[in-house]
Amino acid sequence: MPEQQTVPEKDLGIGLTKANHVGIAVRDLDRSIAFYRALTGREPFVRDRMAGIEPMYGARLTGRVRPGGAMLRYATVQLTNINIDIIQFEEPTPGTAEAGPSDAGAMHLCFEVGDLDAVYDRMTAAGIAFDAPPFTFDEDNAPKAVGTQVAYFSDPDGVSLELISPAGSFSR
Repeated sequence: MPEQQTVPEKDLGIGLTKANHVGIAVRDLDRSIAFYRALTGREPFVRDRMAGIEPMYGARLTGRVRPGGAMLRYATVQLTNINIDIIQFEEPTPGTAEAGPSDAGAMHLCFEVGDLDAVYDRMTAAGIAFDAPPFTFDEDNAPKAVGTQVAYFSDPDGVSLELISPAGSFSR
């Protein structure tokens, strides 16, 4: 992996405008499937295993080229607009990411909801812990997004997740 990625000076003309999936590495695939099933109401449309995939990643995956390559189990949950790939590496043994929300490279997955307060109440009643109660943007903190509500929580492996009820500049 290069120490610093090249930043093109102009539009490359390739138009990457549609996301297919987000991948989330987990320690326990079955536990994570249950968690995301509870959030989305959807069963994975595929569950499978991959082996010998080191050529796909090169040494980036493990820090070295490994005979036989990496092995993993995965499941894909299909949402209306994007898929969630839930991935449990068996080889190499998974570590734990420790990037905080303000660390470069940290990411989060955001779920759009109509009534954030109602979803928040149902989730907290089910035992899901949030970082803080829902927050609503106003003229003082985000004048172009007034009325947008957000709330953050984590999955069982600490992946940062967000709920959003968008308004203003956050509307799609």
